[in-house]
Amino acid sequence: MKTTLLRATLWLGASLYAAPALAQDTDTMNVQSQVAPFCSEFTANPAPMNLGSLTGPTGQIVSSFAGGAETERELATSFYCNAPSTVTITATPLTTSNSTTDTASFTSRVDYTATLVWDDINGNVSSTAASGAVIAVPEANIGPMKLTLSNPAVVSNRRPVAGDYSGQVTLTIALAQ
Repeated sequence: MKTTLLRATLWLGASLYAAPALAQDTDTMNVQSQVAPFCSEFTANPAPMNLGSLTGPTGQIVSSFAGGAETERELATSFYCNAPSTVTITATPLTTSNSTTDTASFTSRVDYTATLVWDDINGNVSSTAASGAVIAVPEANIGPMKLTLSNPAVVSNRRPVAGDYSGQVTLTIALAQ
């Protein structure tokens, strides 16, 4: 009888030591966080773009801005939005405060096209469009942002009045709603 009891005690003692090693439990815990939609800060070089002379040797409007003129500007090297967004681009015509009463032959307004390229997104607007244009950016986007001005034009082939001309291009970048 002592032998049986000793064996049972050894077996019971061995099973107590082995029980924690054999018993395992697993639980899974979900972890959550979020990333808010965001566009990086946009600041453009405030220096005016010098488009050169608007007229050729005969006083007529040029068909393209002068070769040495600054018609393209990199606005940002790696601008990004981490969510869908929109870019609204507006352009006001080049105008001068100088005027004339002969409005059949002369003008104080020169229109142009402003084109924005941002990585694989691009769009343009004419300075004749009062409300501008909205460029949809359907997903997160990153890359260089460039603005190019081209296609100077006047109504009815009028000659521009002499003077200093200025206009403005406005870009508004907003997260899509």
